[in-house]
Amino acid sequence: MVLQPVVDIAEICSRKGITQAIICPGSRNAPLTLAFSRHPNIECFSIPDERSAAFIGLGMALKTKTPVVLICTSGSAAYNFAPVVAEAYFSHIPLLVITADRPQEWIGQLDGQTIYQENIFGQHVKKSFVFPSDYTHSDAEWHCHRITNEAINISSEFPQGPTHLNVPMREPFYPEDDEIINYSEDVKIINTQVFKHELLRWNDAEKFDDFSKILIIGGQSKFSHELNRSLSEISGKYNIPIISDIISNLNEVENAITSQDAFLKNKSIYDDLKPDLIITYGKSVISKNLKLFLRHASPAQHWHIQSVGEVADTYQSLTKIVRCNPFEFFSFFDHNKTLQADQSFFDLWQTENKNTAAALHNNLQESTEFSEFKAFKTVMDSLPGHVDLHLANSMTVRYANLIGLENKKGVEVFANRGTSGIDGSVSTAIGAALSTERDVYLLIGDMAFFYDRNGFWHNYLPANLKIILFNNHGGGIFRMIDGPSRQPELKEFFETDQQLTAKHLANEFNLKYRSCDSFQKLDVSLSEIAQPTDCPFILEIETDPATNKKVYREVIGILSQFN
Repeated sequence: MVLQPVVDIAEICSRKGITQAIICPGSRNAPLTLAFSRHPNIECFSIPDERSAAFIGLGMALKTKTPVVLICTSGSAAYNFAPVVAEAYFSHIPLLVITADRPQEWIGQLDGQTIYQENIFGQHVKKSFVFPSDYTHSDAEWHCHRITNEAINISSEFPQGPTHLNVPMREPFYPEDDEIINYSEDVKIINTQVFKHELLRWNDAEKFDDFSKILIIGGQSKFSHELNRSLSEISGKYNIPIISDIISNLNEVENAITSQDAFLKNKSIYDDLKPDLIITYGKSVISKNLKLFLRHASPAQHWHIQSVGEVADTYQSLTKIVRCNPFEFFSFFDHNKTLQADQSFFDLWQTENKNTAAALHNNLQESTEFSEFKAFKTVMDSLPGHVDLHLANSMTVRYANLIGLENKKGVEVFANRGTSGIDGSVSTAIGAALSTERDVYLLIGDMAFFYDRNGFWHNYLPANLKIILFNNHGGGIFRMIDGPSRQPELKEFFETDQQLTAKHLANEFNLKYRSCDSFQKLDVSLSEIAQPTDCPFILEIETDPATNKKVYREVIGILSQFN
């Protein structure tokens, strides 16, 4: 039997610009599987593991910035989507999550794969919708068309995010031999129109006359050449420090402050660096020391630039929300006639940043021991321009933020910082690589890598994926943190000591593989990984955790004393 309102979900998705769907095999979701897989304008990927599948979809949506459909069967399958749904919600990534379900009356009746699926994702979706179980009345089809449109529209609207369609279906739901799946020509389409608005003027309270020490801070954001150029001009023209975490994608901004996480460990310079106005945009920053500094600084004003939606008071100083996009704001800002910035304030930030970056570089260069920190800098320095860089959480994103992307043109940085979990990094990068012709580099630690090994368990592995795996055989971050590192349970219960390498995994999934444990081997391997291949490439860098801790503590200690 063909369930036409279910079939029409695919048609509505297509007409509203959705071109990719991830399908996890199952029986109850068969009508959805057939509807999407047979649609001529939707590219479908069959991924057996729901958690990995959802992260692959997340990576696609992260790259395309349009909703990707996730489809699974009934029961516990939906719960395996949950980590991705939460990440998408807090990272503002559009997903249309469609869960097949069984009729409500069978919940609790000892029937297979039947659980409470309505609102299963709770507050981690922008909105959840439920299809009816029966479609006998014409209003049911109208209702299904309407809520499908609404789910897609809400997912796409700023701030983007996941929405959920729960679709109960009664048997029979497989088409008979003589039945043909046809998509409704008169399917209902409801679009939303967004009008751009301009920042036309400031009122008297919004002039810059009272501010001379201004900081602009970019949170996690999409890469924009235009915004980079605008901020470069503002910084040079008005002597305003621009603070950039690596995930803010401001690596093309001239004289951007990138070493703040190192020099802001020194609280003795807080007073000299204190701003009277901070202007922020984007989502989170990585730097804990920056957050601690700004919470301590208590600037007179904190303006956050965001078109719509809830605004977080991360630094406990928020005084004004400016409702426009960052490029609009800074374009207007650049025509300001009243601003008199403090040159010495700008120079001090620049001095701290340049001296710290130089000290970090020199100390790592002088280190002769093969360590994770120095190997990571070697990797970052060798990274080609015009690639996508995905950073796994834990030490990986912290190393990257300390080292920065100096003079790397056209590199866009991605990281799952909505929830900052280590799960799904491989799958996210795979999804992104499937949605771009650019090379996608994934820098990842061993715990995050092996946690997501099911991300390789499918038939769509992209040749433009380059994985650089830092294997210290455990959760090395716990050696860097004072609390866990002092405990006798460190190795077994915090680090989770493991002796795996990626060699067997690479053989299993027919991936190109190289390993190295010296700087000489690393240099050769980095040249090789940059070359085009016909399959994904894994470069595994093995290091000793005790040496890693020693080098890291020495370098960070020197930087703290230096300032």
